[in-house]
Amino acid sequence: MLVVPYLLAALSFAAPPIPVADFARPPAVEDMKMSPDGRYLALVAPQGDYETMLVMLDAATLKPVGGLRSAQNKLVGDFWWVSDERLVIAVAEKFGGLDQPQMTGHLLAVDADGKRVTRIYGAAGEQKAGTRMKTRADDTDFATMVDPLPDDPRHAIIAIWPYNQDPPYTELHRIDVVGGSRRKLARAPVAGADFLVDKDGQPRLAWGTTVAGWHQLYRRIDGDQWQLVNDEQESGIELHPLAMAPDEQTYVQVREADGPGRIVLWSAEQGEIKVLHQARIAEPLDVLRSADRQRIFGVITEDDRSDVALIDAQSAEARALTLLSKSFAGALVLPLSWSRDGQQVLVQVRSDRNSGEYFVFDTTTRKARFLLARDEWLDPALMVARTPISLTARDGLQLHGYLTAPASVEGTALPPLVVLPHGGPHGVRDTWLWEPWSQLLASHGYAVLQINFRGSGGYGQTFQAAGYRQWGGLMIDDLIDATRWAATEGHADGKRACILGASYGGYAALMSAVRAPELYRCAISYVGLSDLNLMYTRGDIRRSEYGETYLQRAIGKDRAQLDEYSPVNHADTLQAAVMLIHGGEDLRVPIVHAQRMRNALEKAGKSVEWLVKPNEAHGFYRQAHRAELYQRVLDFLAVQTAVPSETPKIP
Repeated sequence: MLVVPYLLAALSFAAPPIPVADFARPPAVEDMKMSPDGRYLALVAPQGDYETMLVMLDAATLKPVGGLRSAQNKLVGDFWWVSDERLVIAVAEKFGGLDQPQMTGHLLAVDADGKRVTRIYGAAGEQKAGTRMKTRADDTDFATMVDPLPDDPRHAIIAIWPYNQDPPYTELHRIDVVGGSRRKLARAPVAGADFLVDKDGQPRLAWGTTVAGWHQLYRRIDGDQWQLVNDEQESGIELHPLAMAPDEQTYVQVREADGPGRIVLWSAEQGEIKVLHQARIAEPLDVLRSADRQRIFGVITEDDRSDVALIDAQSAEARALTLLSKSFAGALVLPLSWSRDGQQVLVQVRSDRNSGEYFVFDTTTRKARFLLARDEWLDPALMVARTPISLTARDGLQLHGYLTAPASVEGTALPPLVVLPHGGPHGVRDTWLWEPWSQLLASHGYAVLQINFRGSGGYGQTFQAAGYRQWGGLMIDDLIDATRWAATEGHADGKRACILGASYGGYAALMSAVRAPELYRCAISYVGLSDLNLMYTRGDIRRSEYGETYLQRAIGKDRAQLDEYSPVNHADTLQAAVMLIHGGEDLRVPIVHAQRMRNALEKAGKSVEWLVKPNEAHGFYRQAHRAELYQRVLDFLAVQTAVPSETPKIP
């Protein structure tokens, strides 16, 4: 056992750290939805690492009325109430090289009592989720739900994505949710398209992205006849339809080059009619639909903190939400499902400290009934606040992010710092809402810094494009600038800083330690890249035309720059202690990245902390492996951020 004398100088805590195992546990419930008539609640409950249970409850008594358990390695990926008595389930499965189970494109239907289980789309013999399953002719493509048509007890609208096309052109179908027969409604005019249908289930709009990466929006004229109404390449904006308004207008999210965009009423003939919401800092997370699903009454904003901005404050739904929100000050109250008459609403309460609690609110009696917590073993009172921050990068670009600081004890030193860059990296961003890594680290005395560096999503197209071909350049500058900012502003002890990330975040951890070797005590790469050139020869992104185009746009093909931006070529520069974590089945970032990085470090005479699980993929999914991951990371950080007798100066 290695004994480090100066560990005794570690911080004192206001409360004992939360057990690591509590963060590794799967949630008690992953999702919950109310039936259209308000009689039933359905929820997804994990049953071990790769199994789930769909449970249907009587909404009044909360007693189970039915259920459906998945087979080994097959899970409930999503589900929808398609009538008062019937649900459709999208099946997910553990396969491939990603950590999370992936949708299979297969759909099952089941009654609220757990009976009449029917495979309505999917290859025969592959799904074993129910013992009374009926079969039909094999469906070999990938189906997704477009509209469950809850007022039509027999039908739903689905999109079918062909496997044998690259890029794929989706088809829209009306499907019988009892027997599985279906009728084609339309074929998309652009590859990889999503559809918007009207209240009668008829296709009205379709939008997708060309292979070159330009967003296009079409409106349907007749049959498979479509008219192009917006081309990003020409207009400079993206139009993303959200819902059909009752007056034949459309709620649309407008994404522009600069800024987070807005939500508007729009028509194909008139264009933009009225601005309903203008984001200040970041793009909204979602919109809130009325009980009849025909109107949008609110927007879930992410202007630093998550909140709700009401578009129609006088609507019955807005008044009910305003009343309910008064009981949960500082939290985000999200309506998940409304009963058809608007009397009952299933809500989830979330915040930076609360991973989610479910309530049913009766708009007539004005009473809320608690149902359950997503992670009942994690007490929100023991979590710490996530504080929105902003800073200016060295070139003047404004950056936004979050600081999760541990509870302080009077007289103690500043906490050590862990910088936590997100993965992706493009189109992804960190938000204010609860997430496990920052709370785990803060519970053990670390200040956690998450910065939405250039290239992140939600701040406008120019901001995202500013990260293209800058994976090891300006994006890393932003992380380094943020690290120094946290130290200069007195939020953490900058002499005890480490950086930890997954996927691109793991690459960024290594590359930041290469670019600023004296700044970081340690760098932890979790399923991270080490050689950008390998992205063109290894991994699953390169395997499609879309993926190849993305790589050329995101990292480019300049071999000299890719070499310069690859940490594997700079092992001799690294002064930080390095920990490499990987899964042997990872197809997104194959384990060769970790192996080559370890070999380069050892060749440079440096030791490496090594954690590999042969049967994990792009991240650790199994509970036991997550618990080990968290503990090994904490042990490594404790040694590297302990107070030594002498500390190198930060330039």
